[in-house]
Amino acid sequence: MDIKSFQADFINAIFGGDKEPAVSHIIGDSILTAEQRLGIYSGSVHGILTQALGTMFPVCKSLVGDVFFNNMCAIFIDKNPPNTSFFAEYGTHFPVFINAFEHVKDIHYLPDVARLEWIRQEIWHEEKSQLADFSGLATLSEDEQSKVVFNLSKRMRLIRSDYRIDELWFAHQEDSELNLEDIEMDYAVKLIVRRDENTIKISSFNETEDDSNFWDFLDAISEGNNLDNLAEQFGESLGVHLSQGIQGGWIERFTITNE
Repeated sequence: MDIKSFQADFINAIFGGDKEPAVSHIIGDSILTAEQRLGIYSGSVHGILTQALGTMFPVCKSLVGDVFFNNMCAIFIDKNPPNTSFFAEYGTHFPVFINAFEHVKDIHYLPDVARLEWIRQEIWHEEKSQLADFSGLATLSEDEQSKVVFNLSKRMRLIRSDYRIDELWFAHQEDSELNLEDIEMDYAVKLIVRRDENTIKISSFNETEDDSNFWDFLDAISEGNNLDNLAEQFGESLGVHLSQGIQGGWIERFTITNE
């Protein structure tokens, strides 16, 4: 058997597939059978990945309990074997999995909590970008300006939820004075999650109409709207929003599209 076929059989056995092809290549003895040796390795791999997911999604784990979380991870791991050696990327599909997982359907806010926790992971590992020289915007022709597309900071993400997931997250932190029973969960929020040096901040932008409109403006940028479209959507507020976004470091770069 060639090495690729052997590796495929072994990986398939580790992640919930047919074990017989892999077992046939393992030598057992009077202490451990081939099946037991494979089981030890499989258990070790699952244990490491479950621990990694627990580190990435600690609030989700707390909400459902250790045993349930570990069992949920076992199903996820078998359906989503790692395709990267970088652990920090492994949880990419976990929020989507939770959203479709039948046994947590009654915990309506859990998928959004998972999204929030994964966003925190993503931006923590993003490299800091160099700010563009926005003074160059003034030198563009009217036609060029209409085709300008802005780019948000790579260390920032927007998340909208029908539930108060920001307070739920804060309530699970060690130094929090917020009690779970005091949270009004059925409260829609618009959040910005941003890395500021060595701190990740979660800010709510739904307390005032101006905040909410600014969040919508950043969301429109994230969807790739050019300056013409932004002007149509936000009218007289565009200048204020654009200035706030650039000065606050929310917007880092701009490009000119061919459209």
